Amino acid sequence: MRGAKCLVQAGLVWLALISWADSANATCPDPDFQSRTLIIPAKVQSYGTMQYARSVDVSDKEVVLTFDDGPDPVVTPQILDTLDRFCVKATFFMTGLRAERYPALVQEVARRGHTIASHSYSHPNNLRRLGWNAATRQITRGINEIQAALDAHDDTSDIRVAPFFRFPGLNHSTGLRGWLANQNISTFSCDAGTDDWRRIAASTVTYRALRNIRSTRGGIVIFHDTKPRTAAALPHVLQRLQNEGYHIAHMLPERDARTPGTTLAAAPLDRQADTPLRSTHD
Repeated sequence: MRGAKCLVQAGLVWLALISWADSANATCPDPDFQSRTLIIPAKVQSYGTMQYARSVDVSDKEVVLTFDDGPDPVVTPQILDTLDRFCVKATFFMTGLRAERYPALVQEVARRGHTIASHSYSHPNNLRRLGWNAATRQITRGINEIQAALDAHDDTSDIRVAPFFRFPGLNHSTGLRGWLANQNISTFSCDAGTDDWRRIAASTVTYRALRNIRSTRGGIVIFHDTKPRTAAALPHVLQRLQNEGYHIAHMLPERDARTPGTTLAAAPLDRQADTPLRSTHD
């Protein structure tokens, strides 16, 4: 009898989840808020006008959402639920160490249709201060661990890590960007920051994110899915953007782009360091 009762309860829970999912899909505040899929060309580039000459090919008032440093067992699910509620997709620049610890979260992000990209293995704040071999190992191991997490479940084993890399702290170098280009991996900075890495209130994150997005009129926006303040601020940011006529574009690599596999070989390229950049996030 107790077993039958448990089965009934489990069935009710399952029906509730189905009902919640149907309701969420039916109640998108604006079905057109997600404007389009933005295909990133196979030709390697460096994107984000905070550091580079160009950004991705967005229209006026079109935003690309990106999240760094995760996945996090508390914050990432909250972020995913908010994105679902607004029916928009994002790109998650994950660290290999966290992917190794939380492979189910990597898989869940992928299942919900978001792009999986890489952000080093353990997030050293300035890769160019490491030796060349250590720096390239940070990049390759990060990609490999993220891919291993995806490969660990049948649902996500056919999904590849996108050939997108973001430097921890945005501290890049000419040599490492050249090495990434040799692996057919594009480098991503941003157009607008949010300061969510700082110890500030969620309301301040909301204010600064909106201020910076309005200033650039869109482009690549950088958040962190390891910060509770980000999870608290994100619904307000998205609601305001929606009210002001902004749209969200979802980045995907061009279909025939070569994506990173499970091994990458370091190539000795130019190791000249660029001018030091003040860290914009931790």
